[in-house]
Amino acid sequence: MTDRFFIAHIFFFVALVFLLCAAVVVLKRQRTSWKPMLLAVLPLGLIFMTAYLGKHSPVSHQVLNIFYDGLLIYNAYYFWNIGQVLTFWFYVFAIIATALDFAMHFVIRMM
Repeated sequence: MTDRFFIAHIFFFVALVFLLCAAVVVLKRQRTSWKPMLLAVLPLGLIFMTAYLGKHSPVSHQVLNIFYDGLLIYNAYYFWNIGQVLTFWFYVFAIIATALDFAMHFVIRMM
């Protein structure tokens, strides 16, 4: 059971690492601007809220997860537009890890 939980959530942790890396880069580079800082911190809060709601309220989890996914896509677009390519790639990898996490839940249910 614990092996299945770890396998199902490995990509969640990968996404979390990329989000933390993006937040650190944004905090170091754009400490004075509020919009990039908000865009960097908001997905971190949302990823923890979706993890909490996954166990307690599956419908709320799904709704919040859609907002989280959209925010990641927007962040990738935003940081690409302002020329922060490293942060852009962190968000692209977080999007990929989130998609793999989503797919892994279906694979685990079939086992």
